[in-house]
Amino acid sequence: MTEPTLETARNVAEATLAHASHLGIKVSVCVVDSRGHELVTLRADGANWFTAEVARAKARTAAALRRDSGALDGLKGSYPELFRLIGGQLPFEPTTLPGGVVHTGETAWAVGVSGATPEQDVACARAGLSAA
Repeated sequence: MTEPTLETARNVAEATLAHASHLGIKVSVCVVDSRGHELVTLRADGANWFTAEVARAKARTAAALRRDSGALDGLKGSYPELFRLIGGQLPFEPTTLPGGVVHTGETAWAVGVSGATPEQDVACARAGLSAA
């Protein structure tokens, strides 16, 4: 698959929210293309107001660096200056918070989830990606 279509992004976002609802949690989800440009962001009823922007940062980080956002904690810890320099070249502040998950294929696009525990955010993102 190349870049996700709007329909794919909506399906991923809806599947993510459905999984979160099944778990009894309220989250926000953001789907971005391989350049980190936002395709869709949804905030579940009752999710905290700030979760949409956190989900966006997680998705953009995962897409830009081509790895799950939570996997970048080691890079930031071992090479903080490198992480700072990379971040300085991005049009947003990257994060190492878990919940940004990369969809690998011909291009690496991503989904970000925020609003629950790190493990739940990742599980919801993976469930959403299964709808891609």
